[in-house]
Amino acid sequence: MMPGLDHAVLITLIFVAGLFGFATDRVRHDLVALLMLGASVVLGIVPGKQAFSGFGDPVVITVAAVMIVSAAISRSGILAHALRPLRRVMHRESGIAATYALLCGIASAFMNNVGALALLLPAALATCRSAKVAPSRILMPMAFASLLGGLVTLIGTPPNVILAELRADYDRPAFGMFDFTWVGLPLALAGLVLTLLMVRFLPSRASSDAEPLKFRIADYLFELRIPKGYRRTLTVEQLAATGTGEDRLAVHAIDRGGLLFTAPRLSRAFRPGDIVQVEGRAPVVEQALERFGLELASDAEDDLLEGSFAECVVTDRSALIASGNPSLLLEQSGAALVAISRRGKNIAEGLAALRLQPGDVILVQIAQERVGELVNAFDLLPLAERPLNLRLAARDWLPLAALVGAIAAASTGLANLAVSLVLAVVMLGLTGRLKSQVYQDIDWPIIILLAALIPVAQAFSDSGAGDAIAGMISAFGQDRPDWLMIAVTLGLTMAITPFLNNAAAVLIMGPIAAETGLATGTAVDAMLMAVAIGASCDFLTPIGHQSNTLVWGPGGYRFSDYARVGTPLTALVLILGTTLITLVWS
Repeated sequence: MMPGLDHAVLITLIFVAGLFGFATDRVRHDLVALLMLGASVVLGIVPGKQAFSGFGDPVVITVAAVMIVSAAISRSGILAHALRPLRRVMHRESGIAATYALLCGIASAFMNNVGALALLLPAALATCRSAKVAPSRILMPMAFASLLGGLVTLIGTPPNVILAELRADYDRPAFGMFDFTWVGLPLALAGLVLTLLMVRFLPSRASSDAEPLKFRIADYLFELRIPKGYRRTLTVEQLAATGTGEDRLAVHAIDRGGLLFTAPRLSRAFRPGDIVQVEGRAPVVEQALERFGLELASDAEDDLLEGSFAECVVTDRSALIASGNPSLLLEQSGAALVAISRRGKNIAEGLAALRLQPGDVILVQIAQERVGELVNAFDLLPLAERPLNLRLAARDWLPLAALVGAIAAASTGLANLAVSLVLAVVMLGLTGRLKSQVYQDIDWPIIILLAALIPVAQAFSDSGAGDAIAGMISAFGQDRPDWLMIAVTLGLTMAITPFLNNAAAVLIMGPIAAETGLATGTAVDAMLMAVAIGASCDFLTPIGHQSNTLVWGPGGYRFSDYARVGTPLTALVLILGTTLITLVWS
């Protein structure tokens, strides 16, 4: 123990260091949380016997169970059945955007919000293809709807679960399943309407007076090979003429035995063995392969890889991101990296040397029966028709029934939420809906982050550090109206959430907000609700929440697109959220 420093100062220093670690985004958030826990144990702030108590906390159990049940629902085939009667309204851009955003919001109220978005994203992209609608006008409203929908119920998002348990620490019963609905539902509906109105400010298809859309659904970077023994004369100009209009291929580079020609002149002729880097739509590339007798560079020369093609989004949890050679890693799993699309940008380096990023869309060639295995192994999101659990046919109501039963049991007081959801998981396991895939269904970095931060946050509260910070905020809030303190708490939480995981933001801000409420006379429930709303509403960046990252690549968005639509939505949440919380909970 360091002399002259008490626990309050030490734990505050640990939290400040942790905040820097979260904000720089150079270290995984779960690792930052573990480092904070380790430092707290070494300095004697957290007793060694309590270091891993977070793993048994009801909050962690509840969040993990929600993830498992949500994943089971996403594989159940209920989606196709729910979309069937809505097809007649999904022929125009406005109808598609409204339908998918509304469905995403409803699903995320009862599922993990990232899971709800992942469930609907492949169908939304397929609808965009058939209706010839730019996905950039559809996907961001879906991502924002998944965040707004999480505000409506207790299980909609992990911050709500954390705050429900925190309320019990202040001699109040934990928040119930639908206590969040009074504020969350009108706020979600208003936010959804505003988001759909702001769609016009997102990038769209080319028009007579607009710049052509740079990114289309299947714009990829491909590597093609000129076969050995190739006897035809083929020039860059001929290859680039494949397709029509905006769909023509763009030839970026030629690799001739290690000698690289970038931006080759149109008259340059290809030679056998050349690797040609082109950008274009998959059907146009296929046309070039057939017309000129070329090969995909991903095909082995002696043993052509048989199988189908699958489009997948690389999520921020994928092992492919950390790999220095994702092509080799995929090859070891029986797949070939055929092409990549990164938010519409040209990528100069070859596929073999490319470092993948969250939001990249990759095209892989793999045996049809192994697509599901590949998706689970590397945390990918398939954008083509899902080959998962086809044996469950079009509709399997059991996962949804299990979730409804758990909600009913928790709402009526028959069992607490954690027990109800665990029993739902057990029932799904006994009926064969989970199998070994259950381990891939859990977002382990979130679980580890929560489990590590819970004892640290408890030590922060017990040391008096939280009370000291709350005292400083309370000094400002003396004799101030309740609505102002609610607005300050909501705004402060929204400000720090983009730099933290939303669960971490709640663990830090929750006790401070509650103590500030006690000191200023503002209702504790109102302050906790302000933290809940603020932690779940990150609309300004593509990296602040997984839902935003998930649509970054498929939508072809730029960083600034999120701020363009997210700024007015953030202002709406701040103003309307403060008003609703003041009316309902103050």
